[in-house]
Amino acid sequence: MQFKLTLCAALVAATSAVADSNSDINWNYVSAGYAKANIKLDAADFGERNRFKPDGWQLQGSYLLTERLYLRGRYDRVTGDLLNVSAKSEQSWLSLGLRQQIMPGLDTFFEGGYAKESASSDILFMDDIALRYRDSGSGYQLGAGVRYMATPELELGAALRHINVSGLDSSTLGELNASFRLNTQFAIYGNFLFESDNSLLGVGISYHF
Repeated sequence: MQFKLTLCAALVAATSAVADSNSDINWNYVSAGYAKANIKLDAADFGERNRFKPDGWQLQGSYLLTERLYLRGRYDRVTGDLLNVSAKSEQSWLSLGLRQQIMPGLDTFFEGGYAKESASSDILFMDDIALRYRDSGSGYQLGAGVRYMATPELELGAALRHINVSGLDSSTLGELNASFRLNTQFAIYGNFLFESDNSLLGVGISYHF
């Protein structure tokens, strides 16, 4: 009986320790990193070269306003050259979100807010700009997902997002995230936005405060 009580006490203590170590999902951070897009083009126009893979950089940040309410922003910018065209694409999101702790180490969230997307391309001839194209639109974006502390160092996340910007077709995206803590303040991260034909991969470093 004494052994059984001791074993139960040890199990309870271990479970509590795991819960405590996994409970720290930090909603206050800024991050910066590398971004690479993979965009499907019309095969009729580009033949075998129907994939465009521009790259660039991204910025993200989140700040917890109250115990459950947070503000989040994201900016991505990629550029690249294809044949005689130099192209640039940018997207900006600013969201107000609501988090809910389901259990220690597991949060769900819902967010929505402003979205802006812009694209530009320069058609080059003999290294000079022969034709310039610019387009941009603004609208809204919505998202819902989960964040989970798999270990005290490793956080995993997933979300479903919907974007509606004027002048562009609305789109629904999946998002996968992973973050590995180097210490209490710094982490390395990776994120992946995707839909049927296009995707955006990001990797970088984040600072938690």
